[in-house]
Amino acid sequence: MGDDASMTGATSTNSGTVALLANPAAHSGTATRNLDNVLAMLRERDTGVDLLTAGSAVESIRAVVGSTAERVLVMGGDGTVHLAASVLAGTDRVLGILPSGTGDDAARALGLLEGDLARTVDRALSEPVSVNLITGADRPVVTSLIAGFPVAVNSRANAMRFPRGASRYTIATLLEIPRMVPATYRLTLDGDATDLTAAVIVVANTPWFGGGMEICPGTDPTDGLMDICVVGDVSRIELLQSFRMVDTGAHVNHPGVSMFRAAEVSLELLDDPSGTGAAGDLRADGEAMGSLPPGGHTTVRADQTSLLVAGASA
Repeated sequence: MGDDASMTGATSTNSGTVALLANPAAHSGTATRNLDNVLAMLRERDTGVDLLTAGSAVESIRAVVGSTAERVLVMGGDGTVHLAASVLAGTDRVLGILPSGTGDDAARALGLLEGDLARTVDRALSEPVSVNLITGADRPVVTSLIAGFPVAVNSRANAMRFPRGASRYTIATLLEIPRMVPATYRLTLDGDATDLTAAVIVVANTPWFGGGMEICPGTDPTDGLMDICVVGDVSRIELLQSFRMVDTGAHVNHPGVSMFRAAEVSLELLDDPSGTGAAGDLRADGEAMGSLPPGGHTTVRADQTSLLVAGASA
């Protein structure tokens, strides 16, 4: 389980109006520090709480499945949101997000980052909005499904014990860039197949990844379409240059970057020149999502399953 989705304990207390799943590892313990305040605010709002904790991704999923609450609040980052969404997707149960992670890209895309903690709690208890998810992979995806260089960076950063926070992703990028080798994929968009060499492929349901990097500007998680960003057969220096532009979305004008939109996307790994198999590794919402062997493929859609998110402004 990634940095935003490792949990401690394994208990569920009294049943109540809402369930609360808190990730103490998220953003160097932000969720833990705020937990007592959140519980007090919920009591002030006459809201009972079924407090869920877990020691792994599997236990987190089991905790949400085992709760009878119709509304599940999560304190954590994108990984914690991802795990809860895997249970709540396609149901009438509501997800309330209390952003407490390093990246919080799902909360950013859904308009849930603004305001103080009290405002965040009020939003998590408010009326829900239906948001489309990417489905067809191992689990539903809230933000984006990624192949290529960012997967290696994310894996390296999650394995690092120091530094904490966003700076370790910068260090992980610098450590991984000498190992970057573009791979060959077959990308099929709504039935139209193209073979291409790429360093990065991002299939996005929301605009941001990597903690506020605007990889697919204008992506709308309610329109039933995915935006796809492909960074092609670029050099290591060109890749770094394009990534420096992602914060503002200016990378879309880089000659090595191509943008697409589709309701159905199929990705097949044709060749991994590195010989490591890393080009087939997939991540979604910061969590590992399996690996494509050469000749293996995955097909995803963005108009099959929705998630009810409290207070979302998507």
